[in-house]
Amino acid sequence: MVEREKPEEDVLRSVALQNAQSILLARRRAEDELVQAKQSLEHRTQELANSLAIMRATFESTSDAILVTDGSGKVTDFNKRFLEMWRLPAAAMQPKDHRHVLGIVSHSFAAPQQFVERVETIYASQPPETHDVLETLDGRTIERSTRMQIVDGRNIGRVWNFRETTERKRAEQVLRDETRILEILHQTGKTIASELDLQTVVQAVTDAATQLSKAQFGAFFYNVINQQGESFLLYTLSGAPREAFEKFGLPRNTPVFDPTFRGTHSVRSADITKEPFYGQMSPHHGMPKGHLPVRSYLAAPVISRSGDVIGGLFFGHPEIGVFTEHTERLVVGIAAQAAIAIDNARLYDDVRRLAEERESLLESERTARAETQRVSLMKDEFLANLSHELRTPLNAILGWSQVIASGRATEADLKQGMETIQRNAREQARLIEDLLDVSRIVSGKVRLDVQETDLSVVVQQAIDSVRPSAEAKGIRLRQIIDPSIASVSGDPGRLQQVVWNLLSNAVKFTPKGGKVDVILQRVNSHIEITVTDSGIGIEPEFLPFLFERFRQANSSTTRTHSGLGLGLSIVKQLVELHGGSVQAQSRGENKGATFIVRLPLVPVRSAAGREHPTTASTVAVQPETIDLTGVHVLVVDDEADARELIKRVLTQCGAEVRVAGSAPQALEMLKSNRPDVMISDIGMPHMDGYDFMRRVRQLPPLEGRRLPAIALTAFARSVDRTRAIMAGYQMHMAKPIEPQELVATVASFAGRLVRPAGDRAADGDQPAK
Repeated sequence: MVEREKPEEDVLRSVALQNAQSILLARRRAEDELVQAKQSLEHRTQELANSLAIMRATFESTSDAILVTDGSGKVTDFNKRFLEMWRLPAAAMQPKDHRHVLGIVSHSFAAPQQFVERVETIYASQPPETHDVLETLDGRTIERSTRMQIVDGRNIGRVWNFRETTERKRAEQVLRDETRILEILHQTGKTIASELDLQTVVQAVTDAATQLSKAQFGAFFYNVINQQGESFLLYTLSGAPREAFEKFGLPRNTPVFDPTFRGTHSVRSADITKEPFYGQMSPHHGMPKGHLPVRSYLAAPVISRSGDVIGGLFFGHPEIGVFTEHTERLVVGIAAQAAIAIDNARLYDDVRRLAEERESLLESERTARAETQRVSLMKDEFLANLSHELRTPLNAILGWSQVIASGRATEADLKQGMETIQRNAREQARLIEDLLDVSRIVSGKVRLDVQETDLSVVVQQAIDSVRPSAEAKGIRLRQIIDPSIASVSGDPGRLQQVVWNLLSNAVKFTPKGGKVDVILQRVNSHIEITVTDSGIGIEPEFLPFLFERFRQANSSTTRTHSGLGLGLSIVKQLVELHGGSVQAQSRGENKGATFIVRLPLVPVRSAAGREHPTTASTVAVQPETIDLTGVHVLVVDDEADARELIKRVLTQCGAEVRVAGSAPQALEMLKSNRPDVMISDIGMPHMDGYDFMRRVRQLPPLEGRRLPAIALTAFARSVDRTRAIMAGYQMHMAKPIEPQELVATVASFAGRLVRPAGDRAADGDQPAK
């Protein structure tokens, strides 16, 4: 029994020991877990503290100002940046009342009440987020944003975040300004690079510079010089109407404008009216009344690549301090661009003008070539017609002369042959005379025997000359002559030739049974000779060429009427030599034609008081019939042969002749001895006859101002005659000159009358000088 209980005790003891060990292990384990839990709590507490420290450091290190409030507006937290941004003392946050803070901060705004009301609206409406921008009185820009604080799904308050963006806004504005400047410069560059019209270029530059400078108005003035050397020309204007400047005239060279137009430097003034160089010039002593208001002033010269000052860009604004140094640099840069653009535009204008001139020259060359071809064709046609017109009468003359010379001609043959020969000889003489007249007219050698002429007699004689031809064709020749027509100054022979040519043409181109009317009448200050026929008329397209030499409406071999086409050209030239004009009219083919000659009606003095004509007269006397004894003549000609010939002709008549080989030599001779008559050439080296005569007329009266002078020259056109008279000569004579004509002219100037041969009396009337 005892033995059986002992094992049970051992078992119990063993079990108890095991339990004790288990409890000890469990206790130890619990103690270890408790230590670990404590250590974990301490670790987590440290982590939380670190996290809170990091969060506070982050909260304080942000550049934004942060304010945290609960739902009622109580301040639960804020950072130092919040105090700094709103310039608040720490004591202002002690009440921990957001509305108390708002009362202080609201004074930073122009509308404090509106600022506070906005915050109250946020508290009342409880939006999840808000965002707005605040502008303070000191010019700061602050972005304000708010967000609800949500914890475990509950709204426990609101976070207020304030971020100052002043510098960013300023940088953005600067960036926008720079972008605008670049865009304007880019657009301006494109314009001046692609545009070559000067007005457009300068206007684009002026507009661009006005925008960039923020001026109220801008202008470009050209640098032009007036008689006083101080005026400038307004060319373009921007920001104001042209009338705002034009009513004040051109600006003057005042101290304000002088640096710009001299190109020395640009001028910038915050207030131009306060500058010492302003207002120094009378009469305005500043801006004239009504001028655009200018306080801020900026100007820059525009200088070309060659260094010439083209002009200046000017800008103004009524406010003070508008233009900055940066603005000045921009404007100076644009002025440089403007100079290049203006140079290019001017160069383009020059090139375009040269191109136009070249094209004009090419067109002139083409026209000249076409005219040369036309003239060549006309020449060929004329030579063909001339051959025909000369050979036709020559054929009749030679043919009948051979018939008469054969000895077998009857009495009737002789009579007919002689009439034919005479008629054709006269026709050939007329053709030759026309050719010679044309040659004289072209070379300016037609001499008019100008005298008092009764046109009614001239017209009647011309009518009588053509009457047989008209009667032979059964043409009625009617005349209306005004008996009160006054005399004119002209060459009666040449005037009769004019009327005869017109009448001959009228009879030639009028068919049998037609009519030709001649009217002589006075119309206002001139006399008209009108010749009208009922003939074949003139086509309208040929009227402009009617009076051209060698020009005929039909010059072919099938033409009906003969002739060289010289008659009307001679008419025109002779009428114009008399100071008149001729006009042709026709309603068309087979409707007749009208020619109107207009001659000026000028007073004609009597022989005793008649002025010397301005063209040489043909005097039908011999040199030996005139005595020039005692007449002193000065001959001026650079050609020795010409001087000696004139001296010999005049010396034979008794004149005392001195010669000079040049105009300066003659002037020296005139200072010591005044001749009775002077004869001078025109074309001379160093000083021509025109200048020489003007110098003579400037001499004192006893030396040359009233000296009778004759221009004897090979320059024989009508314009040369007019120029000689305008220079001071009383007479113009064309070389070569007939000796008797020269002697008679000198005698008339010297007051000598032409006497019959053997009568050497030298007394006579003194003509007007």
